[in-house]
Amino acid sequence: MKKAISVMAVVLLVLAVTTVQIAKAQASAAAGTASKVGYVDLNRCLNEVNEGKQARSKLEADGKAKRQKLEILQNELKKMKENLEKQRLTYSAEALKEKEMQFQQKFMELQRMSVDFEKSFSEKEASLIKPISEKIQKIIQDIGQKDGYAIIVPREMALYAPPGTDLTSQVITKYNKK
Repeated sequence: MKKAISVMAVVLLVLAVTTVQIAKAQASAAAGTASKVGYVDLNRCLNEVNEGKQARSKLEADGKAKRQKLEILQNELKKMKENLEKQRLTYSAEALKEKEMQFQQKFMELQRMSVDFEKSFSEKEASLIKPISEKIQKIIQDIGQKDGYAIIVPREMALYAPPGTDLTSQVITKYNKK
């Protein structure tokens, strides 16, 4: 019973706050001071600002080198498997077991290396993207305060937005000027 009363109290509180917000929005609209709302495509910002382009090229170069190492190991593993299959009948039971263990070890090494590369790539990406993202957030806040926006949301959250509310190009331009 107490739980039901608590839930009902929370629902009434949310309803009251929502009603107040709607009333404020209507009052500001009636007074001619409509709240401005905008959105920013954060992925586009990250990909199009100069620092973002540099970070992306560093990540691609690093990823390419790591992929090449993995491909070399995969090719070695493939050759080992082919040789094992071709010569399976010529090996003694003990020699066959030894070759299969070597293959398994090489396979485990490939998996470990793959996981390590993925982890290091993610960490490097985060370390390169985080400072850029923080600068973008600061620019968005500056635009919001300076131009009187009530709210600026990521593009992914906007179900509908008129064309004039996209601030992405403005954010990219200001970022590249700094």
